[in-house]
Amino acid sequence: MREDGLIIRATVGANGRPSDVRKAGDRLSEFRVAHSKTGGVLRSENRPYLGSVDHIRAFAALLVVCYHGTQLFMMAMSGDRPFDRDRDWPYSTNPLATIVYEGHTGVSLFMALSGFIFTIGTLDRRISFGRFMSNRLLRIYPLFLLIVVLAIAMKPWEFTVQGFALQVLGFGNWPAALQFGAVGVVFWAIAVEMQFYVLFPALNALLSRFGLRQFLRLFGAVVAVRMLVWAANAQHLMLYDSLAGRIDQFLLGMVAAWLFVRHRDRFLGWWKVAGAAALAVGMLWAFNQLQGQRSQAAWRILWPDVEGAVWALVILTYVVTCRSTGWWSRALSKVGELSYSVYLLHYAILAVLVSHRVWIALPGVSPLHNGLITSVAAIPLVLAVSWLTYHGVEKLFLQFRVKYRLPDGGSVPLADRSTGLRAGPAEG
Repeated sequence: MREDGLIIRATVGANGRPSDVRKAGDRLSEFRVAHSKTGGVLRSENRPYLGSVDHIRAFAALLVVCYHGTQLFMMAMSGDRPFDRDRDWPYSTNPLATIVYEGHTGVSLFMALSGFIFTIGTLDRRISFGRFMSNRLLRIYPLFLLIVVLAIAMKPWEFTVQGFALQVLGFGNWPAALQFGAVGVVFWAIAVEMQFYVLFPALNALLSRFGLRQFLRLFGAVVAVRMLVWAANAQHLMLYDSLAGRIDQFLLGMVAAWLFVRHRDRFLGWWKVAGAAALAVGMLWAFNQLQGQRSQAAWRILWPDVEGAVWALVILTYVVTCRSTGWWSRALSKVGELSYSVYLLHYAILAVLVSHRVWIALPGVSPLHNGLITSVAAIPLVLAVSWLTYHGVEKLFLQFRVKYRLPDGGSVPLADRSTGLRAGPAEG
């Protein structure tokens, strides 16, 4: 144990020799060249920049905006009452419509993407736990804490020490954590992400040292234990906003990263991307037709795995195949760059529009479809506010991220052990 935390060593086990790791590293370096034009994006020192990852971030963030917006505006135009999942959930035989109606899946996509992103940069590498966590705090906390502090200032009478501590220490999905109304609707997902960050270095070491087979055994054990818990309680909703129900999606993202590093050529091709995307659309359509959000049926316990596996396949095929650096790629990357701000702020922005009765109500169009139209029309406003918070808050702190991957035989410099921080370059 070092003063800045554990140094997790991820070495090659049964799955490969050192030469295999060098070959995988060479292939990753070659792949990096194809994605080298970043258009001014702030890069991490710990993984190659992949513009296609930002494309996926953009899609997930905008999907969640449309999902929440459709519900909020639909209910405001239908009598101004709260959305009730049992009475008001929208259903459609149109597969494309169900993408938005089941847009909560954007959170699952984000979580699979998190597992993927971290693993492609650290597989078979040593990680400084302290530095890794300091980077995560620099990435997540500045904007998050700003919102929390301002929300408390608006309603100081609701403040409790316990609730505040739970919220800022990564347990905001617990019932006793401070709640902030529309401002904090999405905070549960930040808590689940933070809990996964604590586990990631050990999970990465397991995958690197023992290979995919042992990692899949771990995955199977998680599923089996969760099924046991469900059988005892018969409540799937307790899993929606907890790491217990979401960790599979992170793990499946890590599996996708392992396949990316070892066997990416097998997933290359736009027809494979199209097949994975069609599978995702079909999955969401089936979930909608089965009224999955209301269902307490046994199949719901495996839904996080189905959802995570399909999104992991979409991520894998798209990142392998998409190497465009054209204007559309740069534009999507810019939106993806703002995805964290979009996710944190979108619900509050939409709620403000609803409270001021600002929406589009076309005659002869149902409140559901008007809600969707208004949500799409609100995207530029959400992006504008997110651009301001990204460049005014997030980007400032991202420049202090450090390299947490350690060279073989290396160690954390003595000068860095107390804080694990140094000024990192703002990469282009």
